[in-house]
Amino acid sequence: MTNPIDKVFADRKALKLMTHVVAGYPDLETTETLIRMMADSGADLVEMQIPFSDPLADGPTIATANQAALDNGITPGHCFRLAEKLKRSVDIPLLIMTYANIPFSMGIEQFVKRCSESGISGMIVPDLPFDQSPWYLEAAEKYGCSPILVVSPGMSSERLTDIVQKARGFIYTTLRVGITGARRTIHESGLDFLETLRTCTSLPIAAGFGISSAEMVNQLQGRADAAVIGSHIIEILNHQGIDAVGQFIRSCKKEGNREGTRRAANRF
Repeated sequence: MTNPIDKVFADRKALKLMTHVVAGYPDLETTETLIRMMADSGADLVEMQIPFSDPLADGPTIATANQAALDNGITPGHCFRLAEKLKRSVDIPLLIMTYANIPFSMGIEQFVKRCSESGISGMIVPDLPFDQSPWYLEAAEKYGCSPILVVSPGMSSERLTDIVQKARGFIYTTLRVGITGARRTIHESGLDFLETLRTCTSLPIAAGFGISSAEMVNQLQGRADAAVIGSHIIEILNHQGIDAVGQFIRSCKKEGNREGTRRAANRF
């Protein structure tokens, strides 16, 4: 059976949009409504984060959302049940993002099995070294749930080569070293790294960390296959509400589609 992620990237002319939410922030009902609205507004994939007390790769916006969700009593079980509910009506791939403590506490195989049973298409565990956890990749293969591996600028060429050979679905690259958080521009080093990464793999590339405008999405045209937007989504939700999130996604999607159409036309 074809993984839904592969279907999303079957056509790579237009830049895809991947959005990020923290499950249970500000509550589970809002998370469900937000994911449905993002799918309806043009998001191609949604990354749902299981709340964790020490989200080491996340900046203040997402870290605060994690703590608020934990204060609401949100557990991994809530996240899996929400995914099961959403997959009955949301026709885009759902991904789980979490930190290694959670799959280790559940048991790696049980975690992957639960993801697969819940309708999750891929898993992002940024602090789980793939080369020290071969059983994670084995379980991912067994249950048909793509292990989305993460790379960053400054990574050695040897390490980069090892990672892209093991990845499935797509490669997730950060556009800078550090933590998540909206920025006004994409640093040239991040764009340069995308060019390097493109020479290392034929897998689709999703790029994130800092994207906060349609103009920044446009900078990724021809360099990446998907733009990942997280902190800015939460900031819009906090200050302007769900409807404003939908408007922002539609503006980014319009930018991606316009540029993708232009590039396709230029081939003829």
